[in-house]
Amino acid sequence: MNARNTRAGVYRTKQSERPRAVSEEKSRPTHEQFAAYSKMYAYFNRELFGGELPEIILNFSRHGGSYGFFAPERWARDSATTHEISINPAHLAERPPQATASTLVHEMVHLWQMEYGYPPRRGYHDREWAMKMRSVGLIPIDPHTGVEKMSAQALTHKIAEEGPFAAAFERMPREYLLPWTCSEARALTSGRKAKRGAAGGENGGEGAGAAPKSRNKVKYTCPGCCANVWGRPGLAIICGACSTHFV
Repeated sequence: MNARNTRAGVYRTKQSERPRAVSEEKSRPTHEQFAAYSKMYAYFNRELFGGELPEIILNFSRHGGSYGFFAPERWARDSATTHEISINPAHLAERPPQATASTLVHEMVHLWQMEYGYPPRRGYHDREWAMKMRSVGLIPIDPHTGVEKMSAQALTHKIAEEGPFAAAFERMPREYLLPWTCSEARALTSGRKAKRGAAGGENGGEGAGAAPKSRNKVKYTCPGCCANVWGRPGLAIICGACSTHFV
């Protein structure tokens, strides 16, 4: 066999030993993440709100000291506007899926109040919101003491055992859980990635400026104008331009 035939024979052997995997599916992270996100929103809308909440923009946004936020009329198309609910992706890896889902429902209650109630000043949690939270199985509590409260500037929640949310979460199809997670804490200890920082940085957000190196300071962001400040944990800061509580 001449050299040309030898090369051709080797080529044919390699092709038969390692055929191309034409049927292998490629990962589609954006589609997978937002498809599950949309299905989870639609599911809780149907199960806990009777399907009365409108379609909105679902987003992921990094905000220091917050698991998520609701921003009314944040998006526009021609003369139409719509609201935004964002979940902080920095905590997805460290929180149980039920906790992340409860944050989504927490913000959906803010959306319900905007559409059907009497929303207070931006960032405030009032009695109407608290009553609706309880009706869906989330109990408003003080974020620092864990004491149940019905109104305050800053409130988080706990999940009512055997309440509507807990029962709905147990029934929810597992494919509605967010398939992709990330952990900022893990990223910050990964050497080169920590030195480069996050890419992007729209409207003064993550990556637009360097955060202080002190571990005793956290970032606070105004949900209205996206201005950022850094300070010690537990501060109550109001944006002078938006009259909104930093989160």
